[in-house]
Amino acid sequence: MGRIALTRVDRAPVFRKIAMGSWRTPHEGSVYSWLEIDMTKALKFMEDYGRAHNIKVSPVHLVGMAIKRCLKDRPEINGLIRGSRIYLRDKIALFFSVNIPPKEGDKTGKAILSGATIEDADDLTLKELVLALQKRAEIIRDRKDLKFERNFTLIEWIPWFMMKWFLSFASWLTYGLNLNFSWLGVPRDPFGSVLITNVGSFGVEVALPPLITYSRMPLLISVGSIREMPFVINHQVVARNGMTVGVVFDHRFMDGVHAAHMSKIFKKCFEDPEQYLEK
Repeated sequence: MGRIALTRVDRAPVFRKIAMGSWRTPHEGSVYSWLEIDMTKALKFMEDYGRAHNIKVSPVHLVGMAIKRCLKDRPEINGLIRGSRIYLRDKIALFFSVNIPPKEGDKTGKAILSGATIEDADDLTLKELVLALQKRAEIIRDRKDLKFERNFTLIEWIPWFMMKWFLSFASWLTYGLNLNFSWLGVPRDPFGSVLITNVGSFGVEVALPPLITYSRMPLLISVGSIREMPFVINHQVVARNGMTVGVVFDHRFMDGVHAAHMSKIFKKCFEDPEQYLEK
């Protein structure tokens, strides 16, 4: 544990400086897009790989592996913005949203949306990613993450009108100053390089959630539900199992060239999952 390993970019493209001056927070300069993925090969790969390794593989795991490959191929988009400068991460950290059911006896019946960060994901195999996420999710859902529970207890006592200030202040300490305040209950790098949310688990086909400003993440991926979709195969329209992946990114940090390159890599991963998604 400690400070986040970052390297400041001193010679960035001119547009990066223009973007910094154009938008102050991600919600002002967010770009929204989506990809339609043919899941025919991926579904078979999930079944075969899961049986071979005695694990349960889901589409969100494959998305995690695919986006990891994108970030490794384009390391200039694995970073964050501090003040008005771009800093690149030395490692890839994947943040997966996790839905926490309400505690027993909770009369309001309100679930909590949290997340599990998989740090140092650069060289994880698919099996290692599945097991790491499973372990983190179980700890969070069983309410055994003491830091998480302590943070939520603190938030419950903070007045509504102070929440924006509190979140901004915590973000400034963690990311703006890059300090380690884990001893105060503030997690070190709680959000990582990219947020991956599985909206398909709720039956949602397509979603483009907003970037979380205080997280400093420039990239968000939403995984929709699998359903029959039309695809053009050999100049003919056929129905296949498909999945829509929503993509939202901070235009101060990325542009269309990055998005187009990532799109090609991402689709290639699902066209040949044996080659690109095992490790």
